[in-house]
Amino acid sequence: MTWHPNIKELLKDKKIDPIILFYENQIETNPSELNNYWYLGLAYLLKENYEDCESIWLLPFLEIKENNEKIISKSFVKILEEEAERQEQLNELNISVFLIEKVLEINPSLLNIIKLFLLRFQNKTFCVEIIHEYKCLDFIKDSSNLSEGETTLILHFLDKLLDIPHQFTLDFVKVSYSKLVNNPEFQELFADKIGLMAEEKRFLIYGAKLLEITLEHQPKNLETISKIFFFYFLSRNYNQARLSAIKYQKYSSTFIEKVFASYQLLLNAIESGDWLNIQDDFLLYQENLNSLVKQQPEIQEKYIFTRLANIGKLLLYVKDELHKNRQSINGIGQLFQKQAHNYYSCPVHFSEKLKVARKLKIGYIGHTLRSHSVGLLSRWLIKNHDRTQFSIYTYFACQKNDHITEQFFINNVDQAYNSTNVVNDFITQIEKDEIDILVDLDSFTHNLTAMIMALKPAPIQVSWLGMDSNGIPNIDYFIADPYVLPDNADKYYQEKIWRLPHTYLGVNGFEIDVPNLNRKKLAIQEKAIVFLNVQSALKRNPHTIHLQMKIIKSVADSYLLIKGSGDDQLAQQLYLTIAQQEGVEQERIKFLEMTLTEATHRANIKIADVVLDTYPYNGATTTLETLWMEVPLVTRVGEQFAARNSYTFMMNAGITEGIAWSDEEYIEWGIKLGTDENLRKEVSWKLRQSKKTSPLWNGKQFTKEMEKAYQQMWKIYIQENS
Repeated sequence: MTWHPNIKELLKDKKIDPIILFYENQIETNPSELNNYWYLGLAYLLKENYEDCESIWLLPFLEIKENNEKIISKSFVKILEEEAERQEQLNELNISVFLIEKVLEINPSLLNIIKLFLLRFQNKTFCVEIIHEYKCLDFIKDSSNLSEGETTLILHFLDKLLDIPHQFTLDFVKVSYSKLVNNPEFQELFADKIGLMAEEKRFLIYGAKLLEITLEHQPKNLETISKIFFFYFLSRNYNQARLSAIKYQKYSSTFIEKVFASYQLLLNAIESGDWLNIQDDFLLYQENLNSLVKQQPEIQEKYIFTRLANIGKLLLYVKDELHKNRQSINGIGQLFQKQAHNYYSCPVHFSEKLKVARKLKIGYIGHTLRSHSVGLLSRWLIKNHDRTQFSIYTYFACQKNDHITEQFFINNVDQAYNSTNVVNDFITQIEKDEIDILVDLDSFTHNLTAMIMALKPAPIQVSWLGMDSNGIPNIDYFIADPYVLPDNADKYYQEKIWRLPHTYLGVNGFEIDVPNLNRKKLAIQEKAIVFLNVQSALKRNPHTIHLQMKIIKSVADSYLLIKGSGDDQLAQQLYLTIAQQEGVEQERIKFLEMTLTEATHRANIKIADVVLDTYPYNGATTTLETLWMEVPLVTRVGEQFAARNSYTFMMNAGITEGIAWSDEEYIEWGIKLGTDENLRKEVSWKLRQSKKTSPLWNGKQFTKEMEKAYQQMWKIYIQENS
């Protein structure tokens, strides 16, 4: 069935009135030919006369007998469907939508419902609510098997629908998943969309919910359970993350699965702030790491191997044991590198051009070269490089760029390379760029960067500025200074420790905004003594909190303010429990909300008389910010890198007041600075003066020292390879 041949030219020229006249004559001549009514109604529709269109279509139904209605409806629907398709081809989408909606009034079907949804996507009128309005879920449920046409259309629809993170999307996926679970095209689409929506666009809970649907069909799929765990964990939905970690542990059977299970459980507990309940989790984790290092097993599960380089980092937050921690971290780094070479075949051939006298090519790689602590601290090095001596390249590992990226890490370098998560692409690019020295700024914080460093795409590889060096044998040097590692640290590191003469980090200060916090808001009197701790839940080791509470108890009219990421309820439980154990009134402990900007956060530090540092993992960026704001700080110095950050920064700022070498000294310094106003003023004055002379606040001097180190590293390399 189609339009009459005599009017096809009129249709082409959009001359609608003659078409209407033609079909009116046809009806007058042959009133029993119902198709003429359908086409006359369509002609009125093309003229956007919806009222006459509907009236014409209604006439045949008023006159026919009931037993003929199905036959007539079938022919009517066929004509409407054909015209809807023709209008879609002409890009007259509103008309096409109207026609399919009319079809659904007469003969609702899954095929036409999905057609309508796709048309609404095309004309930008789709909203997820119509999924339930048209009851398409019932049609899918009632269908024993989807036809080929239905499957094709549903896949097209899912390609668009999955881009909308909504409960109704999840409802549709849940119902259709069982019908499509064995369809390879669907599985590929589903995996790609989770990658796009959860991993790239960071709709993490949505990604977790989608994956939970798949567990109804494969409840013991550990890779899926682990991915769900990390989606919830990264979205800071710690309760759901813990449930996933427990489920993963329950179904773990192999040794490496049990190792990974203990890591997930402890990671979630520490980062959420559930420190009061970590003892058993930590002992199991520590025992598993020791066995892992000793056994050096082959790892078949790629999803575990890709995260392997980072699983030792939790040791740094719990115990300050340089020798034992490095032994585990080095062993894991060795295993990770071996596995990396088993998984990836991308041999790198260093060009002979490297040995020719020329500008050194320095590459910086990381996922935080943006408005993040690493980006904000490393930008001064990038900015101050001597471009007559060095060519600078940046490699962004799965990061979202921002104004800091643009200003310092793109506009300020010779070449910036942005990719997603393809290891071989990075290796190829770094080799093509003929990088001489590749500097890792991620350390334990990103799997992709660790993988690239393990495959060694540059002749010299350096670890700088991360949590600590991660023990990968292909990393040649770890940047330190005279203070941040003890003198005997060399024997514990896989990497060679390269000590700069003053500090392993120099910056040109920080941007400061107007504070939005004051004592009146917190109901604290002006004469009271305010202690402040600004650290994430990861660093809130209960042992140090006990020391802090002893200080609060000993300093009259003092308060402790706490700010940082983690689960708010667990943070309050942690601090208030320890406060009660130490005999400190709960009213003296106050919890601060997160600030909107870093500049405001820094300005708010001035509310404190004294900042109390964490241990065994010190502050780093927060310590620098505290010193820049000229606020005294108490730190406990330990053995490991993470326990000596504040120590090196304070020494380079020219102050020793507040540096404690034992728990007792930590308490003593806290009490002394809390009770001696003149001492606090003296420390603040020293910090103010240090901005004029300290290497800590001299980004240019620091850059020269790093450049000298690079040149010396290169000289050693040439001598060893000539």
